[in-house]
Amino acid sequence: MVSNNNPRTLAAIAPRPRLPPRPLDEIYRLPPHALVTPSEAGLVMGLTVSALAVRRSKGHWPPYVKFGRLVRYVLGELLAFPKGAEVNVLPGRTS
Repeated sequence: MVSNNNPRTLAAIAPRPRLPPRPLDEIYRLPPHALVTPSEAGLVMGLTVSALAVRRSKGHWPPYVKFGRLVRYVLGELLAFPKGAEVNVLPGRTS
């Protein structure tokens, strides 16, 4: 039988607190080498977090960095790409 007050069990069950994304004006004031969360990258790019996850799984733009299971995007790379432009990363595939 599993103890109900085991800290490891409680940590695995309890939801992890998530910080809300920073406002866009605050994101745009960050330096170009700053790392932003997928929700913040979605705000900048006009994409949902789910759409960014699908693009990561298919190897499409934008590039990302992983720290364990955490995904981060470099702000300068997100801002360098013109809005509304067609993304063609892999030969024969479009976004």
